[in-house]
Amino acid sequence: MGQLPSLTEKVKNFAKSRGATLVGITPIERLSRAPKGHQPKDFLPNAKNLISIALKINKSPIIQLPKTMKEYKLSYDVANSKLNTIACETASLLEDEGYEAIAIPASEPYDKEKLVGDISHKHVAVAAGLGRFGLNNLVLTPKYGSYVRFATIITSAPLDPDEPSDKDACLGEKCSKCVKACPAEALKNPIYNSDEGWQINKEKCHQYIHTVSGGEVCGLCIKACIAHSQ
Repeated sequence: MGQLPSLTEKVKNFAKSRGATLVGITPIERLSRAPKGHQPKDFLPNAKNLISIALKINKSPIIQLPKTMKEYKLSYDVANSKLNTIACETASLLEDEGYEAIAIPASEPYDKEKLVGDISHKHVAVAAGLGRFGLNNLVLTPKYGSYVRFATIITSAPLDPDEPSDKDACLGEKCSKCVKACPAEALKNPIYNSDEGWQINKEKCHQYIHTVSGGEVCGLCIKACIAHSQ
């Protein structure tokens, strides 16, 4: 008889069987610099690891923005819904294995005053080796660039961590197409850090989306990103 898969393999295989494009794992210590109230143990005191689940979204409606804003929003919403389902089902699997697990929503709900989520999916994804930050403050994956959405699971399960990636998919300031493409100038004067990201002007971004775009997602910084599938 063949060797039974480890819990780590079981979790990753399960998430991918439900439709996840990428799955990575990081110990919570790599998120030690997260703000107070947004650290894994704030939500699960026995937390040991974080699972980052990525799902690629359709490129075509993004490439044709802004004409295809509604079509991009459809792809965005479907991806978030699917991620939430995968995360919840994977958390349920971990509970069946005898561990605690909490799925963090892919998008809303979030703190609409501070404009932050409970846990930073992007920082978890980078810590779990799925990609690195680009100049647009999005996570760029080696294969899918910035055409991805993320969800996170906090768990007490003892899982095998992945190593952070050392491969940048972003050309940084010598490109800057995303900075120039932002209609709200929310990416202006960036300080580039592919490991930690940087603080964009969230207020400008949020105001543009909810006043100029009527609450629709924007996506122009994703469109401008030159990272592409390899």
